Amino acid sequence: MTDMRINSSPNSAQRSCCTCTEGRGVCNGESVLITTSQAREVFLRCAPVSISGSSREQAVKFYECLPRKLQEAGVTLKDVVWERIFFRNVKADYDVFTDVRREAYWRAGVNTDKLPAATYIEQPPCRHEQAFELQLYAIAPADTGRVRVHSFPRSEWGATTKLIEIGDYRHLYITNINGRGNPAFPAPPFREQSDSMFATARQMLQSYGTTFPKVLRTWCYLDDIDRDYDEFNLSRNEFFKEHDVRRLPASTGIRAGLYPPGTECSMDLYALLNPDGASIEVMHTPTLNEAEEYGSAFSRGMKVSTPDKTVLFISGTASVDEQGATVHLGDERKQIERMLLNIKELLRPHGATFADLTQIITYLKWRRELDTFVQVWDEWGLSGLPNTFVEAGVCRPNLLCEMEAIAVIPARR
Repeated sequence: MTDMRINSSPNSAQRSCCTCTEGRGVCNGESVLITTSQAREVFLRCAPVSISGSSREQAVKFYECLPRKLQEAGVTLKDVVWERIFFRNVKADYDVFTDVRREAYWRAGVNTDKLPAATYIEQPPCRHEQAFELQLYAIAPADTGRVRVHSFPRSEWGATTKLIEIGDYRHLYITNINGRGNPAFPAPPFREQSDSMFATARQMLQSYGTTFPKVLRTWCYLDDIDRDYDEFNLSRNEFFKEHDVRRLPASTGIRAGLYPPGTECSMDLYALLNPDGASIEVMHTPTLNEAEEYGSAFSRGMKVSTPDKTVLFISGTASVDEQGATVHLGDERKQIERMLLNIKELLRPHGATFADLTQIITYLKWRRELDTFVQVWDEWGLSGLPNTFVEAGVCRPNLLCEMEAIAVIPARR
């Protein structure tokens, strides 16, 4: 691993970034270590590649390298809290990947009931030689800090939960919430699945002593976003109205193939269970209107500050203007530039820049847009940041790209 050169942020004293290249054509990625008064937090992106093209070999390579990569950042495999896996073909490779994953954690002393929460989605990596791309988050206590991670059994239909105590604050992550029901039975229609997904989320939150108004970030995956996004918005709007969700969470709504087959929608969420004493602020920018104005119930971003750090959750952001209209129709370069401008302006009022990002996902409608994106990315001086590029349909047919991100700013010590 070699240190990155991009760190121009004033917050970089408590942040380190590394790039990783395990030989040409084998593996590449980045890791970001954030050190606070309470914890060492590691965000890692990995793009495993197998010259032979075997998906099993790619998965094995990743889990062989992972313990060493984590150790270099001062954490271990036992400290991994959640993973997001982007598949080229989830139906074909789900069993292969999960078998390799389970065996790797078992060798590290992590039993099945302690596995990290995981999100399995089919969003093909834009580099065609990859069967997978992975992002993960690991956390361990700092020398004088206090961190505890609580694991819970998977729900009946596969949702996984992690409760993380950092100092006095309790952070809840739930992944793979869906309304598919028993895979042995025919899949319900989309609207029934969407309504059931939100109802299931509400029930799970209640079991941890909280409600949906405490949710700060959601990730919503739709198998056929062009067909179902409008219906999804109706489902979400009705649920939020019924349950008095007034502070709209930051969110991404994106196309993804889901598992098991027949699953039409799925959701991950994050909630702060005891927000008293924390500062929570909806993020705005003059370059974007509010999504609620055109019927989508989400905020452009959410700022969450606790005594040890500030986290900025940037919602899925695209080439949209101050009136909520898509701009630069058919021009991929200009859509990319407008998308980056919107994100830059969301970060700026909070003293953050791209250099503070710990995790990025770029959704390109077509893989062929990758070269143009990388060229613009380099022109903006952003090469080396942990950015996953996947091919995925965006919430409007005329949008060619979308980006979401997380920035972390440690408190001054």
